[in-house]
Amino acid sequence: MKTDAMVDGFTRGTRSIGAKPQGDAGCRSDIQPGWRRVARVTLSLETIAGIAPSPLENCRGTRYRADEQAIELSAFAEEDRPVVVAIYAMLGELDAIVGGDAGLADPAPLHAFVARHGVDALVHRIRRLGASQTGDTHLAEAIHDIRGGALTALVVHLLRLGRVPYRSDVARTLFIATRDHMKMMRNVVRDLDPIARERDLTFRPHSLGDLARALREFTATAAGDEPVVVDVQCTAEGIIAESCVECAAIDRVAYNLLNNAVRYADRPTVAAWLLTMDSDLRVAIANSISAEQRGIIEEQLATGAASLFGSFTTSGSGYGLRIVSELVGRAYGVASVDTLTKEGYVGAKVVDGNFVSWFHWPLGGA
Repeated sequence: MKTDAMVDGFTRGTRSIGAKPQGDAGCRSDIQPGWRRVARVTLSLETIAGIAPSPLENCRGTRYRADEQAIELSAFAEEDRPVVVAIYAMLGELDAIVGGDAGLADPAPLHAFVARHGVDALVHRIRRLGASQTGDTHLAEAIHDIRGGALTALVVHLLRLGRVPYRSDVARTLFIATRDHMKMMRNVVRDLDPIARERDLTFRPHSLGDLARALREFTATAAGDEPVVVDVQCTAEGIIAESCVECAAIDRVAYNLLNNAVRYADRPTVAAWLLTMDSDLRVAIANSISAEQRGIIEEQLATGAASLFGSFTTSGSGYGLRIVSELVGRAYGVASVDTLTKEGYVGAKVVDGNFVSWFHWPLGGA
C-alpha cells in the first residue's frame, strides 16, 4: 500500500540498494555490510521463454517515433509548467556534474547539488505535480511517468548521499538515471527541449546491453523501507531501438513494469529477463506477491489480462500498465488492448507465487 512518504514507487528518507552486473548474462546482488541477504525470485529461463507465443506480427510499417502520445508544455496546468521545466533543468545540472558514465572520485559537487536543491523540496514538487489536473489521458500519463520512471531511482540515490559511504560508481548510476529521465521527458513533452528532441529523432542505434545496464542500475525501496535487489538476466545482443526517442519509449515501458513490481513485491527482490525471440525483444519482470495480492490478480486474470493493461489498479492511478499497452501497441501497430494481451504482445501471469509481467518490442531492422 502506498504510504504518505511514497511518491510513485520511491520513499522519502529510506535506505535502498541496487544490483550490479556480473558478466553479460546476469548480475549479482551488490549488498553492503549490514544488509541481510534476501530470497531471490527463482524462475527458469525456459519458463520465461515459454511464457508467451513467438513470433509476433508487426502491423506497423515504420519505426515508432513517439509523435502520437507527445504533448505540448501548454497542456499542463499553469502552476505545473514551471515545475516540469524546473525538474528538467535540475536534471540537466546534475548531468553536467556526473559528466558521462565515468566515476566521480570527489562527491563534493554532488553534496553541493543536494544542498542547493534539497531532495525533500524535490519530492514535494513531484508530489504536487498534476494535483489539479483532470481529463486528458495523455497528459495524465505524461504526469505519471514524469513522477516515476528513472526519477524513482535517482531520488533514492540522492537521498543516500551522505548517509552511506560514497563510491565513485554512484556517479555512473546517477548519470544513467538522469540521462534516461531527461530523454523520457523530451519524449512526452515535445517542446520541452526542441533542439535535444530533434537530435533524439535522428538515426542512432541502441543496443540490448544499454537497456540491461539501465535496469541493473535501478534502485528503489519497497513498502516497509526494505532495500530492493534487482536481478537482471540478459541472454542476447542486438539493436532494440533506432533512435533516442524510440529508446525512451522502451524505457518508459520497462520502468513502468519495474516500478510496479517494486511497489507490490512482498519481499525486496525483483527479477528481470531480457531475451530476443525471433524478431522481437521480450522483457519480463517478476516479483513475489502476498496471498491477498495473488487472490486479486488471479481473479482479474481469470477473464484475461486486458483489464490489467486497461485501467485496473489495486491502489494506484491505473496508468502504469495502460501506458505499457499503449506504447507497445503503437510500436506494433496494434490498437486493441484485447488483441495485445490475447496475442501475448503484453501480458501477466502468476507463476510459482510470483507475479510475472512482460512486454515485447520489435528488434531494430524488424
